Amino acid sequence: MSARTRTEPPPGPQAPGRGRPRSSTADAAILDATRDLLAESGWGALSVEAVAARAGVAKTTVYRRFSSRYDLAMAVLGEVVQASAAKAEETNNPRELLRAAVLSCAAAYHRPAARTAMLAVLAEAQRDERLRAAVKEQIEEPGRRLVIDGVALALEQGHGHPDAAAAAAGSDLLYDLITGTVLHRLVIRGEEADDVFVEQLADAALAVLGEPMGTAARGGAGRARQRK
Repeated sequence: MSARTRTEPPPGPQAPGRGRPRSSTADAAILDATRDLLAESGWGALSVEAVAARAGVAKTTVYRRFSSRYDLAMAVLGEVVQASAAKAEETNNPRELLRAAVLSCAAAYHRPAARTAMLAVLAEAQRDERLRAAVKEQIEEPGRRLVIDGVALALEQGHGHPDAAAAAAGSDLLYDLITGTVLHRLVIRGEEADDVFVEQLADAALAVLGEPMGTAARGGAGRARQRK
């Protein structure tokens, strides 16, 4: 079987071509300060001024990199999600890709500070189109790519019903299944996404591909009519 070609992520922002080069030390200090403030006091304590003071840099240094506290939070949260997704090595196992998608989603909500920042950013994104676009690119897309690759690979290997796999690959069904379940477990129920949960959710996502889309619903409706 030929090697699988992974879906390429959209290109990130390009560094400016002129002016003084950015300091990697300052970048690290700013992100570390953002993480510390979120961990210690939550979303309410996060501001450009507070981050600059904690990082030991001027406010202008922070503003050259991030225009607001929302951008700071996105940098930290996006980094966590993308790093988790990047751990999925080239594989011909669709289950492993869906498992990586579960882990990528869970990483965004795993720590209390990250959870607080994520929920605040999502709430603000409903009112800010630019922020919503950033959420989609930096947080949603890494996990969605894993799901799309996993479904495509399952179809290629003949797993599940072709109609179901093709329909799922062309929609957000499995991505919504994964993210909604992870969010409910971590935020609503307050439980961890342990290894057992991750394995079960990956299996459940694959199980969705077992029959044509809508067959189960139509069968249930037919049985309900027969009982009347």
